[in-house]
Amino acid sequence: MTALLLANGPAVASTPFETRVTQGFAWCLFIGLWGKLLVAVLLARPFIDAEIDSVYNRLADMLLLGVLGAGLLAYADAILKRTPLVLVAVPLGLASFLTTEVLSGLNFTTAMFEYLKIVTPALLSVLLLRLFEREPALVIRLMQITLGLVWVLVIGALIVLPPSLNRGGEPFWPVYFASLHTSSYLVVVCAALSFYLFEAGQFGRRLLIGLVGFSVVLVFYGWGVRTSMVAALAFGAVLLVQRRPMAPLALFVMLAAGLAAAFVPLLFGLVHLPSWDEMVELTSGRFSMWLEKIDILANSSLLQWLFGHGEGSDWIVSEVWWWSAKDSHNDFIRLLNQQGVLGLGAVLAVLAVWSRSFPPGVAAPLLAALVASTAFSNGIMFRPQASLIMPLALVAATAAWQHRKTVATP
Repeated sequence: MTALLLANGPAVASTPFETRVTQGFAWCLFIGLWGKLLVAVLLARPFIDAEIDSVYNRLADMLLLGVLGAGLLAYADAILKRTPLVLVAVPLGLASFLTTEVLSGLNFTTAMFEYLKIVTPALLSVLLLRLFEREPALVIRLMQITLGLVWVLVIGALIVLPPSLNRGGEPFWPVYFASLHTSSYLVVVCAALSFYLFEAGQFGRRLLIGLVGFSVVLVFYGWGVRTSMVAALAFGAVLLVQRRPMAPLALFVMLAAGLAAAFVPLLFGLVHLPSWDEMVELTSGRFSMWLEKIDILANSSLLQWLFGHGEGSDWIVSEVWWWSAKDSHNDFIRLLNQQGVLGLGAVLAVLAVWSRSFPPGVAAPLLAALVASTAFSNGIMFRPQASLIMPLALVAATAAWQHRKTVATP
C-alpha cells in the first residue's frame, strides 16, 4: 500500500513525531467508531433502561466527535489546501439550520443533533483521507478490522438475539445495529467496502464472494427492507455504468423492451392496474403522506419556503398512519418541510463538495446508494451506524482507484 499514488499528489513525507501523531489519531478515530458500533445494540432493544442505554450512545458520540474535532484542527492546513469547500459548506448549512430554529421553535438541540448526523460522515471522510495519505497501510488495516467487527456482531446477533418484531409483528431475522433498517443499510455499505478493498488488492476473492452473497441473503430475504434493496441496486447500477461503456445503452434497451412487453397484456386487459388505495398500501403509506406534505408546502408562506417550519414539524398523524405521528419517509421532503429551500440546498451542497473530495467518479456509486435510500425512506444519511461506515468505503474506493492507476501505469 505504501507504493500507492495519492489522489491529489505524491505521498506525504512525515517526521517520526508526525508519524506517531498520525498513527495515534487513526487508532483513536477507529476506536471511537468501534465504540459507536458496539453500543448500537442498546438502541435495538433496551438492556438496562432506555435513558441509561441512551447515555452510553451519547458517550460514544462524544468520543468520536472529540477525536474528529481534534483531528480536523491538527490537519487544518492540509485540509484547507485539499478540500476547503467542505469547511465552507458545513458552517453555512449549520447557520441555515439555526436560523430556521430562531424563526420557528428555537429547538436548537434537536437541530444540531440532526445536522451532525448529516455532516459528520463528510468531515470524517476529509480527516480519514489526510490520515490515509500519511499512513495508508494502517488505515487499510483498521478498515479491515472494522469490517470484521461488523460481521462478528451481525452473526452474533443472528445466533443470540431474539427475532426482530418491529415491523407489524412480522418475524424478521434479529439485528444488532439499532434497527432493522439501520442494520440493512450498514450491510449494504459494508458490502461496498469489501468490494473496494478487494479491488485495492487487500481482500481475497473467495471472502468477497462469501460476504457479498451473505449480504444479499440478509438484505433481500432475512431483513426484507425494500429501501436497502433500492440502495444496493443504485450502487450496482452506477458502478456498472462507470465500468461498462455500453451499460447505459443496454439498460435503456432492457427498459424499452420491458415496457413494450408489459404493454401487450395491458392492451388486452390481462393486467390489473392497482387502485390508489392499493398503491398507498404498496408504498406503506408513502404516496398519501407525500401528498399531504405537498399540500402543507403549497400553503406555506415565502419565509416558510425559505427556512421551513422548524425541526419536528414534518412529523404528523395522517389518514394512513393514524395511530402515531410519522415523518415523510423521504428525507429530502423532510428537509424541505423542516428547513426550507435554504436548508435543503445547504445539505445538497455538503453532498456535492463531499463527492468532490475524492478522485472524479469515485464517490458516485456510494453516494447514489445514499441518495436513493434518502429519497425512499429515512435513509443512510440519518442512520449514524450506517453513514459512519461511508467514509471508510469511500477511502477504500480511493485506494482501489489508486491501485488501478498503478497497475495501468507501464
